[in-house]
Amino acid sequence: MKFSSHHDIKLSQTEVFDRLSEFEVFERMAIKRGARVNRIDESEDISEGLKWRIGFTFRGRNRSFEVNLIEADVPNSLVFDADNPSVAGKTRIDVIPLSRTQTRLKVEAVIQPKTLGARLLVQSMKLARSKFNRRFARRVQDLAEGIEAGFE
Repeated sequence: MKFSSHHDIKLSQTEVFDRLSEFEVFERMAIKRGARVNRIDESEDISEGLKWRIGFTFRGRNRSFEVNLIEADVPNSLVFDADNPSVAGKTRIDVIPLSRTQTRLKVEAVIQPKTLGARLLVQSMKLARSKFNRRFARRVQDLAEGIEAGFE
């Protein structure tokens, strides 16, 4: 199942990418929401191979994913791969310059089930596709507004 949304930000492409690549900010935000985040590598560079182990509770069960940065095209895009035994996902974040002071943030996410239970979950999501698309678009808008405000 694929989700896609975009939002325009009143900052330059490099400013948006710099704020987007402050991974520690996103780690703290996830922890505040109840997730367990462990950075597997300690690299300071934005490069392929950065890894996190993320755990959280969803529908009463503990879930965990390993998230890898598989592509980093500074300052144009980041591609993340998330994997666990039942679901695989890929998220692509494109930072597209519209002018010197205007940038479009485009986010695409693909979820691929690996087990029968995950297939049922994804099928139920497809039945409520418009609800999940609205929720995804709202999250992308929140991300864009956070980037624009500097995550105050």
